[in-house]
Amino acid sequence: MAAQAVLAYISLNTYPDSESISASSLASTDLQSLLDTLRAEQETTRTEIRSLSKSTAGDIDEWITQAKTLQADILRSRETARQIVADAEVGNALQSNVEEQGRKVGLLEEELQFNETLTGTLEHIQYANGLIDRTQEDAARADIPGALQGLEDAEASILGLQALAEGPQSSRALELLNQRMDELRHSLIETTTEFWNAFVSVNEEERSMLVSGRGYKAPGENIAVSELNLDHILVAARGLGLLPSLVQKLAKDIEQSTLKQRLVVDEDELVATITISKHTMSANGKNGDITVSSLFDDLNDILDFLATHLPDAVTVPLSDFLVPAMTKLLEDEWLDAAIPLNMAEIAQFTSIVEDTEELAERIEGYGWNGAGTLRQWVENAPRTWLTKRREAVLGHARNLVFAGLSERTAVERVETRVLSRDDPALQGPGDATGSEDAWDEAWDDSEDKAGPADNSPRIQKDVQLGGIPDDDDDTSAWDVEEDADEKSEDPDANGDEEDAWGAWDDEDATSKPASPVVARKEPASTRTNGTQAAAPPAEQEMTLRETFTVSAIPDGILQLLQQIISEAETLAGPDYSTSPLAVASQALYTLPTLALAIYRATAPTAYAKVDVGNMLIYNDSLRLAELLRVWQDSRPQGVGRLRLDNDTVALETFAKRAYSSEMESQRTIFRDILDGAQGFGNCTVPPFKQECESAIDGAVARLRDVHKMWKPILSQGALLQSLGSLLSTITTKIISEIEDLGDISEADSHQLHALCTRVTSITDVFTQSGGEGEQDMTFVYCATWLKFQYLAEVLESSLADIKWMWREGELSLEFDADEVVELVEALFAESELRRQAVREIRAGGR
Repeated sequence: MAAQAVLAYISLNTYPDSESISASSLASTDLQSLLDTLRAEQETTRTEIRSLSKSTAGDIDEWITQAKTLQADILRSRETARQIVADAEVGNALQSNVEEQGRKVGLLEEELQFNETLTGTLEHIQYANGLIDRTQEDAARADIPGALQGLEDAEASILGLQALAEGPQSSRALELLNQRMDELRHSLIETTTEFWNAFVSVNEEERSMLVSGRGYKAPGENIAVSELNLDHILVAARGLGLLPSLVQKLAKDIEQSTLKQRLVVDEDELVATITISKHTMSANGKNGDITVSSLFDDLNDILDFLATHLPDAVTVPLSDFLVPAMTKLLEDEWLDAAIPLNMAEIAQFTSIVEDTEELAERIEGYGWNGAGTLRQWVENAPRTWLTKRREAVLGHARNLVFAGLSERTAVERVETRVLSRDDPALQGPGDATGSEDAWDEAWDDSEDKAGPADNSPRIQKDVQLGGIPDDDDDTSAWDVEEDADEKSEDPDANGDEEDAWGAWDDEDATSKPASPVVARKEPASTRTNGTQAAAPPAEQEMTLRETFTVSAIPDGILQLLQQIISEAETLAGPDYSTSPLAVASQALYTLPTLALAIYRATAPTAYAKVDVGNMLIYNDSLRLAELLRVWQDSRPQGVGRLRLDNDTVALETFAKRAYSSEMESQRTIFRDILDGAQGFGNCTVPPFKQECESAIDGAVARLRDVHKMWKPILSQGALLQSLGSLLSTITTKIISEIEDLGDISEADSHQLHALCTRVTSITDVFTQSGGEGEQDMTFVYCATWLKFQYLAEVLESSLADIKWMWREGELSLEFDADEVVELVEALFAESELRRQAVREIRAGGR
């Protein structure tokens, strides 16, 4: 088994499949048998090989024979390949020879072509050179057309030669031809320029121009023309492209030597004298005639001289440069300066416009260019005049605003109204039915809109007097007059209210403030000797007077506007019906609006330099609005197009805005001062006590300073109303902050009352003299004054006093129940008495 396993491994490279064979042991005694087995197998294999060789011997011999045949074929093929290679090498040599011969043929062809090109180039050079020679000959014979044509042909020939030229020799020849060409052209240009200067010359030093009228004989023999004139030179200059530069230089020389000397006035107010002879024009003299008429005469002479002595071929292109330069100098130095600012110069300006139009017609008549600018100036003359007039008006208005503040004056407004006998203004307090409950219905306090209504029956206010926007006004400063046969001697009668001069600005006001006016009451009817006395008249006249301060600006602006409208009406009249400015008359009616707009635009800046600038703006604007309204109403109906309604409204709005701005600024100051009290809490504890006292004293002092500052400016009624509004700001803030205190001790109550008493020291500002002596009118101008007074009383009153004031007094007219309850709860400790008082207060007051 072992021998078979080894043999299988050697011959088949396989291992035994049986595990018993693989695991069996191989002893040394088994090797001999193993070798014997292997030798026997080897011998068997050899025998099989010999037997197989003998059976296949014939096939092997056949294979050997075929191999030898194949080897012979390979040798023959190799020889054939060597022969092919040899033949190919011979063909390559022949191809190289053919290519070499082809290159030689190409070189011969290129040489032949070069020779032909060279021959053509030399012939072309000879031709161009001949053209240059003939051109020189034509120029020498004064054959200008022939010389120009020859020059053109020579240039064309040289340009064609440049496209054909090759090689350094040709380039050199071309360079020589160009050099000859440039020399020829330069010579022709110099000759033409010399002849041009001989015919047309300008001497800037002598300020003269000469146009020769004779011809010049051409030098040389066999000349084409016997005499050269300006026309021949123009032909040469045009052909050489020289004419534009010559004409441009001529225009500049004429401008410098003649036009500028005549159109510009020197420091000595002198101008050049234009002198024209047969062929000469000069401007070397001086004269003092600087009138516009003499200027146009000289300009016409200058243009006539040029048109007469120069051909159209010169003057037409000359006008392209000369006319615009002349027009610019004419406008800058004369026409724009001649635009008048007053009616006395309109006739002269009309003549200037006509002369300008004639000058434009003269230029166009010559067939020249550039007259369009002059015609445009003539067409725009009304607009130009209007623009200058507008600038002057606006400048004058602006100067008035800045210069007019230095002058101030007091003005008085007087207004008379016819009132019926039943008008509350003519009745006493007892005669006005229902006035006790509704006296303050017209009261408008802009800063207390959310507060309770003020129903105090202290005074009757049935007719509004609007003068201060969003604030209260007063007519107590008005001087009330009546007709002599209708006067009353009753000093206690309450009067009617009349619109103050400040009421002109109510465009933005939601309601006009009202304030009282003292009026005289007709005495009650009496019986004399048992007879009924005569009934009082059904109507009465009431005259109201008010004095306030304005600057010189309103009157100055009114005079300016009146002058403008006067000019517009004059221009529209028959005396100026043919004037070119007549069409601008209607546009003058727009200038007042622009002047007033300039006033409104510059006033804030100009008035800012004055401490009372806003109040002065207020007075000036309303004064100007009233002046404009009176002026417009005084004009005949249907005359002109003056419409100032919108402008007066704009002025009134502007006045109100200035006043409102000033009032709001002052209110802010007062609120800031009172903020130092920190809500009046701990008003008895240092240092809060001192801060509260300082805040109150500061507010009172500030109000007195404002009174001192505004008193010279505002009318008495407007002054008191404005101060009353500021005082209302103070009292409203104090009331609000005291009401916000949740707990007020007895000491705090006394201290708060003392602080309120300090505020009442300002009442002397509102004290007025009347028939019964001095009267405190603070409650009239300060909407919250009575409420403030009642608050001070409540702070030191007992519960019984407070209930009495609520039921029997007028506390319920100033406070609502919730406010009084909050004060009671803050002032008094919780108790049955306090609860009873609260119930009674909530049950209703007087």
